[in-house]
Amino acid sequence: MSLKKGFDKFREVFRLSFQLAKSDFMLRNEGSYLGVLWYLLDPFLLFVILLFLRGVIVGGMDDQYPIYLLIGLIVFNFFRKSSNQSINSITRNSSFVKSIKVNHESLVVSNVLQSVFSHIFEIILLVFVMIYFGNSLIGFLFYPLFFVLLIVFVQGLSFVLSVIGVYVYDLSNIWMVLTRLLWFASPIFYSLEEGTVLYTLNLFNPMFYFLDMVRNILIYNTYPSIFVILVSLLFSFGSLFVGLFVFEKVKYRFAEVV
Repeated sequence: MSLKKGFDKFREVFRLSFQLAKSDFMLRNEGSYLGVLWYLLDPFLLFVILLFLRGVIVGGMDDQYPIYLLIGLIVFNFFRKSSNQSINSITRNSSFVKSIKVNHESLVVSNVLQSVFSHIFEIILLVFVMIYFGNSLIGFLFYPLFFVLLIVFVQGLSFVLSVIGVYVYDLSNIWMVLTRLLWFASPIFYSLEEGTVLYTLNLFNPMFYFLDMVRNILIYNTYPSIFVILVSLLFSFGSLFVGLFVFEKVKYRFAEVV
C-alpha cells in the first residue's frame, strides 16, 4: 500500500469512526437526567471512598495523594472502558459486517473515541480537584502528548480483543476479571518502592509507565525519564503494530463467523 493510499484510508476510517462515536455517545445520553455526569460518578465515588479509607486506615495523607489517586483512577478507567467496549465491537455490529461494505477498523476505533469523549469530562473533574487543592495546571499543556501514547496503546490492544471476541464469547467476563486484577496490581491507590517484588512485576505492566508519565507531568510539572518515555513508546506502537497485523489478517472472515 502506497503512502497516499494509507493516508486516505486512515482519514476515511477516522471520519467514519468519529461519526459513529459521536452518534453512540449522544444516544447513550439521550433521555438521561444526568447526561454526561454519569461518566463522572464512577471515578468520583471511587475516589471519595478510597480517599476516606486512606484517611481512616493510615490516619493521614500526603498533600498530593488526592491528585495522585484521582489521576490513577481516571487513566486506568480510560484503559478499562476502551478495552471492554472493544471486545464486542464486531459482534455487536454484525449487521454492518454482513451487509454493508464498511471499514471494519472503524467499528473498533469508534469505541476508543467514545472513551476519549468521556475522558474529557473526567479531565475537567480533575482540573477542578487540582484547583481545590492548589495544584498548578501548567502540566495540562503537555498532557495531550502523553495521552496520545495511551490512546495508541489501547487502540492496538482493542484490535486484538475485538478479533478474539468474535471467536471467544466469554471474553468480556474473562477480561473483566483480568482488568480487575491489573487494577489492584497497578500503583493506582498506593505507591511502589524500588526493589520490591510488586515493583519488579510492574516493570512488565504497560499501565505502570503511562501512570508514571501522567503523574510526573501533572503533579510535579516535570518530564518523565527517558527510559519511561521509550518503554511507553515501545508498548504503544508495538501494541498498534500487532493489533493492526492481527486485525488485517482476520477481518475478511468476520462475516462468516458473526
